[in-house]
Amino acid sequence: MTSWLSNYRLLVVLITVLSLSGCGKTVIDLGNNQVGLRLPDGYLIKAEVADTEAERAQGLSNRASLSADDGMWFIFDQDGRYPCWMPDMNFAIDIIWVGSDFRIVEIASDVQPEPGVPLAQLEQYINQSPARYVLELTAGVASAHKLEVGSKIELISS
Repeated sequence: MTSWLSNYRLLVVLITVLSLSGCGKTVIDLGNNQVGLRLPDGYLIKAEVADTEAERAQGLSNRASLSADDGMWFIFDQDGRYPCWMPDMNFAIDIIWVGSDFRIVEIASDVQPEPGVPLAQLEQYINQSPARYVLELTAGVASAHKLEVGSKIELISS
C-alpha cells in the first residue's frame, strides 16, 4: 500500500510540474493582430501578424529578442516567392515558408543578423517553392521541433 501511495504522490507532483511549465498547453492568450499556430509536435506558437506592406517591411527589426513560443506570421495575397532579410535585427531566426495548404515548403535555419551592413547589401533569403505565408521564429525552434519540408502547421486561432 505504501508503494502505491508513493507512486501516486510522484504522479501528482509530475503532473503539477508539467502543467506549470507549459507542457501540454492547449490554449494561448492572443492579443490584437496575433494568431495561434500549432506545430506538428503540438507545440503552440503565438505569432504577430504582418499582413500589410508596412508591417512586412518592419518585420522583427529593432526588437531585442523573441521568446521560443513567439513568432511573426507574414501573410501574402497569393502564392509566390517572398524574400526575407535582416535589417536592424538583433538576434538570429529561423525562416519558414509555408504554402496555402499550411505545409512547409522551405526552411532557412539560424539566419544571422548582419549589423552595420547597408540595407542594399543585406543577404536575401528567397524561397524557391511557392509560399503564401512566412513564419519567423527564434533560431533553433525549427530544429528543436523537427520541422521539415512537408510538415503541416495548424492555424488554431486568429
